[in-house]
Formats: sequence, C-alpha cells, structure tokens
Amino acid sequence: MKRAISLLFLCSIFVAGSCQQEDDEPVQVHIVANDYLLKIVKNYFRSDPYTNEFGQFLRHLVNDPMLASKAMRKRTDSTLFYFQGQYKNFSPFSFLADRTEIRFAEKEFVLDDSLATRDTLYVYQLLGYNNGKVGLEAVKEEFSKFHRRYAKHFITDTSSIRDGSEILGQTENYFIPMLPTSPLSASWAKLDDLANAFIITIRLKNN
Repeated sequence: MKRAISLLFLCSIFVAGSCQQEDDEPVQVHIVANDYLLKIVKNYFRSDPYTNEFGQFLRHLVNDPMLASKAMRKRTDSTLFYFQGQYKNFSPFSFLADRTEIRFAEKEFVLDDSLATRDTLYVYQLLGYNNGKVGLEAVKEEFSKFHRRYAKHFITDTSSIRDGSEILGQTENYFIPMLPTSPLSASWAKLDDLANAFIITIRLKNN
C-alpha cells in the first residue's frame, strides 16, 4: 500500500476555501490570530519569513548549515521555484522525528473572480516523519496537541484523506478573518505501511 509523499503534499497545500468575516466580527480576532501565526512559525521553523525581507529569508533557508540532501529548482519562464532539504538534527515536535524535512515551493492558483486570474503563492512546509505503529500514534497525537493549543485563536475547517472506511490522514485549516485563503494548516498522514508524518503548512504571498 505505497503512497507517494507528493500526494500528501498536494492534498495539504491546495486548500480551496474562503473565510467570510461577519460585519460585527471584532478586528481583535484578526490581530490575535495573526500574532499566534507568528508564534507558530517562530516555534517550529528555523527560517522565519515574517522577520526578514524575502531575499534574506530565502538565503537563510537555502544556506542553513543544518540542512543536508538539498534540492532546488530555480524559477524560469516555464517552471516555478522549488526547494527542499533534510535536517541533520532538528525535531521541534513533542516526538523525536526519525527525519525532519523542509519544503518551500511556489504554486500557481486561480483567483476567485470572473476573469479566472492566475497568481502565485509560496507554500512553506515542515514535515516530521515517524515510522511504524508507534510513529502513527505519535503523529496523530502531535496533530491533536497542535489543534488543542491553537484552534481557539483561528477559524478552523477539517478535511480527511480516506481509503474506503480507513482514514489515512487529516488536515486542519486555520483561517484568519479577512484573508481569502488559509495561511496555516496542520496535518497527519499515514504515507505507506511504514512511514507516517506530521506536517505544518504555511502559505505566503510575496508582494
């Protein structure tokens, strides 16, 4: 029962959804959610896109001395930017990951307008892998802990990946009022008979 990680990558980044703000919703909700988003990135990601200019952030990411097995595809007229790497010794989770991976990829999306305008955003992912049955329970528990800690500060939406009656993974999307797309998601997934992963996904727009 092999399933490529690319399937999980696609499922976790292409979130079709919107967040409608009620007229009487306080602006404070937006401010608090944004503050927690910044805290989450600071707690989990070694390279922080919110504290530096985009170019500085990208240089810090691709030149991180703790990264090994790096792969990068530069943007051209026909391809979008993609970078990934594996940390030598980094596990910011409550479980000790067998492997921790980072991904930063530019993705095209269609704006919800009458012209079907195309634009791009960046998807920034941290993946913590843990193997076996114990590993599956570990990534599920990490997902639950993350949700208990942060859900109350956002508007949330849950989706599942299924194979018949078996749930192979779940994604929780965290919305901030007035933003049309979820800037944050957390997921757990059973990737195959051995590997499991907990994933945090951040969506960024470089204006």
